[in-house]
Amino acid sequence: MIPRNLIPIVLSLGLICMPAAVQAKGKGKPTPPPKHVLIESVSSSSITISEAGGVVKTYKIAASTEIMFKGQDTTADQLQSGMRVQVIPDAVDETLAGTIQADDPPHDPTPRPKGGGGGGGGGGGGN
Repeated sequence: MIPRNLIPIVLSLGLICMPAAVQAKGKGKPTPPPKHVLIESVSSSSITISEAGGVVKTYKIAASTEIMFKGQDTTADQLQSGMRVQVIPDAVDETLAGTIQADDPPHDPTPRPKGGGGGGGGGGGGN
């Protein structure tokens, strides 16, 4: 049996060691790439988004819908296809967008060739 005066010390040690054990458990797993939700189309009355796995959803936009771009208030006409977006449905009507938070489109991870780029050539030909 553990003496009563040691019980708080044993419990404290358990709490101190627990975060390290939880951190170690997740090591070695690669971080999955972010899954972006993108705007497919948007108008003054609706927004259609595409989620991971090809799921497409459409929400109504009303005067009560809060619309933000990079944390700043904006309007639906400022949003564009391809932007990253988070749509939070209205608490009462889940077909209505309660809040729309948009950001820039995701960066294209495909490396682009460096250098002068295309076109070039044609010239010559004078006699």
